[in-house]
Amino acid sequence: MSLSLLKLSSTRVLTKNFLKTLTRRPFSFENSPQERKIRQINLLGTAGIATILVTSYFLIKKGGQDEKNTSATLQETNKGKINKLLEGTSSMKVIDPRDKEYTIREKYNFINKVVKQCAPAVFYLEIRDPYRKDLETGEPIITSNGSGFVISEDGWALTNAHVVLNKPQSTITAVMRDGSSYKVNVEDADMNLDLALLKLECPGKLPSLQFAKPGDTMVGEWVIALGSPLSLSNSVTVGIVSCVNRPAEDLGLRNFSMTYIQTDASITFGNSGGPLVNLDGDVIGINNLRLTSGISFAIPVEYVRKFLENSKYRVKAGKNSGVLGKTLFGITTISISTDLLTEIMEEFKVIPNDVSEGLFIWKVLEGTLASECGMEVGDIITHINGIAVKDPSELYLLSSPNEDIEIKLIHKGQKKIIKLHT
Repeated sequence: MSLSLLKLSSTRVLTKNFLKTLTRRPFSFENSPQERKIRQINLLGTAGIATILVTSYFLIKKGGQDEKNTSATLQETNKGKINKLLEGTSSMKVIDPRDKEYTIREKYNFINKVVKQCAPAVFYLEIRDPYRKDLETGEPIITSNGSGFVISEDGWALTNAHVVLNKPQSTITAVMRDGSSYKVNVEDADMNLDLALLKLECPGKLPSLQFAKPGDTMVGEWVIALGSPLSLSNSVTVGIVSCVNRPAEDLGLRNFSMTYIQTDASITFGNSGGPLVNLDGDVIGINNLRLTSGISFAIPVEYVRKFLENSKYRVKAGKNSGVLGKTLFGITTISISTDLLTEIMEEFKVIPNDVSEGLFIWKVLEGTLASECGMEVGDIITHINGIAVKDPSELYLLSSPNEDIEIKLIHKGQKKIIKLHT
C-alpha cells in the first residue's frame, strides 16, 4: 500500500470518528442516579442547617429567659436580705470604720480623756485694777492673769498666792471653760507656800478635781499641766515627772523647807495656779514656776493639804464635823516682803520706817470680830500677844478660841493696839 493511500485511509477514519463524536448527544445528570443522589444530599444538608438554626434560636431565647428569671430571683433574694438587715438595725449597732470610737487615734489618746475629765474644773483668772480704766472701753484694765481650779462643788478653789495678791484692791474674775464667769474672793493665802484659797460666787454646783494620795507620784510617769499660759485660756501641755522632791535650795528660793515636783511639761506665765494632774485625773501638784524650757516646777499636793488644814476651808469643814479650828478673826493676811512694801507704799503712802516685817491685811470680812474692832484693808499686824509675827500661820498658832487676844498693828500709818474677845 502506498503512502498516499495510507494517509487517505487514516483521514477518513479520523473524520468519521470526529463527526460521530460531534453528532453524539451531550451528557446530562437529569434523572440519573448521580443527580438524585446529589439532590438527596443537598436536601439533607439544608434540613440539617435549618434544624440547627431553629434549635439555636430557641436555646438562646430560653437562656435569656432563664437569665432574666435568675436575675429577678437574685434581686428578690437580695431585697429580702436587705429588708431583714434594715429591720434589725434598731437592735444592731452598725460600725462605721471612721467612727472615732474604733480608730487607733481615739483608742490610744489618753491625754484627751484626762483633759475631758479635768478641764471643766479649771478656770482663767483675770485681775483688774478698778482705779485704772481702759480709755476705749472704760472698763478696769487687766493688770495680771493666771489660772486656778475648783476643789469643791460649792465654789472653793485654789491658785498661787502671787497670782492674786498683786494689788490689794483688785477685782478678780474666774472664767470657766464653758465661758461662764464668777466673781472671786480671796479667803486665805500663804506667801511662803505660794498658795491662795479662793471662793467663787456661783449660784449652783461646779465641777471639781480630786487630790492624789500623798507620796503617790512617781518619776517618769506622764503628767498634764492645765491652765492659761500667756492669757491663752484652756491650754494643755504634757510631759513626765523628772523629780518628785527637788529642794527649794537647789532653785535659789528662800523657802528652804519646801520641795517641788520637777516636770518637762511646759509651765509659763499665766499657767501658774493651774493643776498638774496624773493620768487618773487626780491633782498631784499646782503649777508654780519655770526655770527654762523643759524644766518646770509644781507645788506638791502634800503642801496643798497642809495649807488647807490651816485655812478657812478647814474651819468651815470642821464646823460640820465637830472639830474646831484656830480662830481667823475674819481677816486674810500675807507676809510682808520687800516687793510688797513697795506696793503698799504706792497704795497707802504712809508706812513707819521701823516696819520691815509683819502681816499685811489683805481682806476683812464684814460682820466679823476684825471688822467690829476697826481693822481695815492695808493695816499691818506686827505683834500677837506681844510676840512679833511674820508668817500667817503664826496668827493661828498664837491665838486660841475663848481667849482675849492683843493685836499690835499699823493703822493708817499709826501704831495701834486692838483687843479681841473671842
